[in-house]
Amino acid sequence: MHEKSQILDELLVLRAQRGDREAFEQLVLKWHKKLLYQSHIRTRDWEQSQDIVQDVWQWLVGNLGKLRDAGKFGAWVRTVVDRRSIDWVRKQQRIRNQQTTLTNGSNQAIDTCTTDYSDFADDPDERHLTEIEQAMSQLNADSKIIIVLYYSESSSIETISEILKIPKGTVKSRLFHAREKLKKIIKQKNYERS
Repeated sequence: MHEKSQILDELLVLRAQRGDREAFEQLVLKWHKKLLYQSHIRTRDWEQSQDIVQDVWQWLVGNLGKLRDAGKFGAWVRTVVDRRSIDWVRKQQRIRNQQTTLTNGSNQAIDTCTTDYSDFADDPDERHLTEIEQAMSQLNADSKIIIVLYYSESSSIETISEILKIPKGTVKSRLFHAREKLKKIIKQKNYERS
């Protein structure tokens, strides 16, 4: 299935590079939610993630022709979104640091990630999903992205390495540690319930 999806991406990219607007729109439909979620993992701000992803699509209109290997579109666009999301987070950190300096150390950080899990039903599958989502919220952004790319997107270690611009060994190590931390968090929650 993953291979068919990559072939479809390659075909759509090649058509879009030749000016086929409909092919570009199909790429947007296929990738927009994935990119939005990926950006949100970094920014923890849905509005900002929407702005970042929209900016990337606008940037792609003029720069899609620069992609030499159409089969690498997924890794390429994810890398662009990830880098822009990281840039935004760094900018926000600089702003917060300046504000903190100006207000003589008063802490004005606001947690913008406000997921409410109480709306889920008592269905065991939904409870399990909720448990995993809650555990995921305790991981750092690097670990979350690797877990999402590997398990939700079925990306290979090599593809994740390309997207995040880190060695394959680092991807494997972070994936291992993220899984171990998730297990530990879920075990702890189950222990607290009993």
